[in-house]
Amino acid sequence: MNVLLVSHAFPPVNVIGAVRVGKFAKYLHEAGHGVRVVAATSSNAALPLEIPPEYVAYAQGWARDELFDGAVKLVRRVWSKTRTGSTAEAPAAAPAAAPPRTASSPRLVRHYYALLRIPDARAGWIGAATAAGLELVSDWQPDIVVGSAPPNSGLVAAARIARRCGAPWIAELRDLWVDNPYYDNPGWRRALDHVIERRVLSTAAGLVSVTPGWSQTLRRRYRQPVACIFNGYVEDDFPAKPTGPPPGDVVTVLYAGNIYPGYRDPSPLFAAVALLGVERERVAIDFYGPPPADVLPLAAAHGVADRVFVHEPVTYKASLALQTSADVLLLLQWDNVKDAGNIPAKFYEYLGARRPILFLGYEAGDLAATVRERGAGVVANDPAVIAGQLRRWIAQKLGGIPAPDARARAGMTRDEQFREYERFLKQFVVRAGSEARPAFSAPSAPAGSPP
Repeated sequence: MNVLLVSHAFPPVNVIGAVRVGKFAKYLHEAGHGVRVVAATSSNAALPLEIPPEYVAYAQGWARDELFDGAVKLVRRVWSKTRTGSTAEAPAAAPAAAPPRTASSPRLVRHYYALLRIPDARAGWIGAATAAGLELVSDWQPDIVVGSAPPNSGLVAAARIARRCGAPWIAELRDLWVDNPYYDNPGWRRALDHVIERRVLSTAAGLVSVTPGWSQTLRRRYRQPVACIFNGYVEDDFPAKPTGPPPGDVVTVLYAGNIYPGYRDPSPLFAAVALLGVERERVAIDFYGPPPADVLPLAAAHGVADRVFVHEPVTYKASLALQTSADVLLLLQWDNVKDAGNIPAKFYEYLGARRPILFLGYEAGDLAATVRERGAGVVANDPAVIAGQLRRWIAQKLGGIPAPDARARAGMTRDEQFREYERFLKQFVVRAGSEARPAFSAPSAPAGSPP
């Protein structure tokens, strides 16, 4: 089976979406399938490329956000001069005046970017990705094309390439499109995105999601087969001989990744540490990745800044090693019903690290249910409940805080999940193979209209 993967995120770029697609490409290659990839270039290069580099076509897009930057700056200068009633430049010693802001400015900016970023901020990559894909398939015929999103621009490119070469295509949504819990475009844009989403996804042979809840959403909306393929973890990515948590009487709680202010909030944990009294000295909370400004003011507001430590971001494998050496792993999600179907890739890393999880987020969602059902850790948002659990871990520390048992990670390796993915893809290749497809030759120019 020849599989063409189209994904903006792909190694060596160091983002979580690139990990999944990169590991899937490796799995397909090692399983004996032909695999080719169309991806974007990036300066954030830290992940290993685990397939031959000649199998990857990196396409450089253009930044649509910069399209009208010159005009915007000119309007701001003219507006500033009009407001001050002067056309003369300020003296050299005077500080430059900030552009004036009105009550309507944030709203206008929101609509401006909503109009510019259709279907998303990576729209400038669609043409380059399509051209790279058509060039690639000019002498290599895929049996199936898989587009992975976000960004959803990758799905548009995958659909175009598949249509031109006559192959079925699969839309993989690592996050939902319009139904994404963090979707924040204005109402007119939501209506437009509904149209674009349906137009693109209705051309796919099948759909892939990463959580049960999101899979149900897609099944209700579309007629195509839907597969739920979890992210999983890779055993070999963790240290062969983990050092384990450090000795001593301090319980280390670790969070690896970014924090989205207003959505993922560690405040309940900080409030819980404040309730510990003198025992607070036996808890240390380490953050790897987020800016200090997203964490330390919250810690200071609860009077526990001395127990919270923010470190620089680390590489993916270094992050996994750190996770195995923590006593407890902090998992943050939005405590809102909108996030009920979200299970982040970080959860599976935490399972592979074999350390108990403290989950703060929506307690009636898929992730909370999975943590409980698998005995992977504790679900809580009440500072008093969290403080009680911290005291139990403090009491266990000298003898060693026990790891979750094997049922927590059963069936959750990437290879186990990718075997299901492989079976899902093969059914469409068999169907497509029953009809002879004409040989494809790349056009001299990229395909035109979107699907």
